[in-house]
Parts: sequence; C-alpha cells; structure tokens
Amino acid sequence: MFIKVIDNFLTKSYYKGILDLLTGPNFGWCYNDNISIEPLEISQFNGYGFSHVFWDEKKGPINDAQFIQPLLYQILDVTDCDLFLRARADMVTWSKEDFIHPAHNDYSFPNTAAVFYINETDGDTIFYNVKPAAVLKDKELKEYDRVSPKANRLVIFDGDLLHTGCSPTKHKNRIIINSNYIKSKHIGVFKKWLESQENHS
Repeated sequence: MFIKVIDNFLTKSYYKGILDLLTGPNFGWCYNDNISIEPLEISQFNGYGFSHVFWDEKKGPINDAQFIQPLLYQILDVTDCDLFLRARADMVTWSKEDFIHPAHNDYSFPNTAAVFYINETDGDTIFYNVKPAAVLKDKELKEYDRVSPKANRLVIFDGDLLHTGCSPTKHKNRIIINSNYIKSKHIGVFKKWLESQENHS
C-alpha cells in the first residue's frame, strides 16, 4: 500500500491564494447530503458536506479550474501520472462528537489519489487495510494508517484503497481538495469504466 505525505507543498503565496478562494464569501459550495457517496445509516446525520467540482472525468475543466490547474499539474508530476481524472473541493463542518465518514474508494481501477489540506483543522484521513474486493471476503475493516490535516499538506495514495475522513470536533470546518490521476497504460480500463457509467445513467 502506497501512502506519501508532503508538507509545504505549494509556495506560500499560491497556497494563500487557494485558501482565500475556498474560504471567501463568494466561493460556490454545493450541498451534498452524503459527502462520501457510500450508504449511510439512518442515524448518521453528520454524513453531509459541501463540494465544488474543478475537474470532471467526463467534461474536463469546469468552474474555477484555471486557478487550481497549477496545483493539479504539480500533483501530476509528483504522482508520476499522465492525466487528470477529477478534482473537487470538499468541506465538512464541526461535529459535537467524533464522526468517521463511511469508508470508500474513488475508483475501482488503478489510479493515484491526492488529498490537499486547505485549512488548519482536525479530522484525520483514515486508510484501511483492504481494497473493496477484499471486503466481500472479510467485512472487518482494520485501520492501516492515518494522516492528520495540516495546511498546505499533500497526501498521495493508491486511489482504489479504502479510505475516509473525519468531521472536525475542534474547528468550524475541514476543507480539502480531492483529486485523482491515472497513467496512460490504464486509459483503456478508464474508458470501459466511463462506458459502464453511461450505460447505468
């Protein structure tokens, strides 16, 4: 399992520009009743969150992508991948009690995922010991590793690895940019995945 943490990933001025954009009064956050997509139990009220898509796997760049693209290209270089898949900002808000969002993976095919932490907050990113196919054989998830948020910190990891985030209990919100990347040799698998998504829509 591959997990790598890089602190002070961006220059101070560019990082501050992204921070100001995502925490400013005019940034367009969209409400999601379930930020992690995976099924929630009825009692899990804290599963909601807010998101803003910069790069879509079908449409390419949208919204404020032009400002965020230098970040994506820099991550592309450190992941040694060839193409962007998607990128979006996510925000979850303060929780009175500890809340771990449902475990999920971003894509089932080989890809590299990245989490870029925007603000100083709490709410760890948790990585589990299995990939989704193994869950069918062993439903017990065991924590493999975790990374704590730190402003201007980047963590990259296998995108098909089960992972999740926690809502903050000591800060008002937790803001990150999630993004995924792929190597050219896996483009065929990605195209088949796109076709399957279109057939189910």
